[in-house]
Amino acid sequence: MNTEALQTLPDYLPTSPDIVFVGINPGAYSAQRGHYYARATNRFWWALYAAGLIPVPLAAAEDFRVVEFGLGLTDLVKRPTNSAAQVRGDEFAQGRGELVAKIQRVQPLIVCFNGLTGYHQFFQEPAQPGIQARHIAGARVFVVPSTSARNAAYPREVILAYFRELKILRDELRKRRERGSNPDGVEISGTGRGGIEGYPLACDSIRVMHHRPICSPP
Repeated sequence: MNTEALQTLPDYLPTSPDIVFVGINPGAYSAQRGHYYARATNRFWWALYAAGLIPVPLAAAEDFRVVEFGLGLTDLVKRPTNSAAQVRGDEFAQGRGELVAKIQRVQPLIVCFNGLTGYHQFFQEPAQPGIQARHIAGARVFVVPSTSARNAAYPREVILAYFRELKILRDELRKRRERGSNPDGVEISGTGRGGIEGYPLACDSIRVMHHRPICSPP
């Protein structure tokens, strides 16, 4: 598909959201339809609801409604392409600065990369899915496996387990924010990614105390 004439997707970034989800860049199919994760085979919208991160199921055409539930959507690079492999290095470099500015402006509790590639391109280091030792403008960083159907390495139930771990972290950080406590000094005895074998979190459980994780860095 010729992507030159395609418009990018808008950012949906409310003030002080719980989570901002960050994709690599808009796929041509999604950009053509004007909605995030528009392919019926993409597991993002299914996992979001199944994990309890939103109280009602949403279709891609309702992506703008995420702000109602304290969530945001953006991309590291905003130029649509047929494949993330077509994103240039200079675009990632520019996108890093732009993403930091967005996160500084809206101040989420969590920045969640949809896929390891986005995290790697932002931090220039490898990672495993789950909670990370890094922060962006004070926000905790989490990575879920790419929800694209092309990601055969992570089946549906494993992706869902990571989304459930993300919900555990969100709920605990939200409680601390409501109490006026430091949202970074949180300890969560997680389930170790829902008991799915062979897909470890960056930590065995979500546990962060005194501004650093009780685990080896990813």
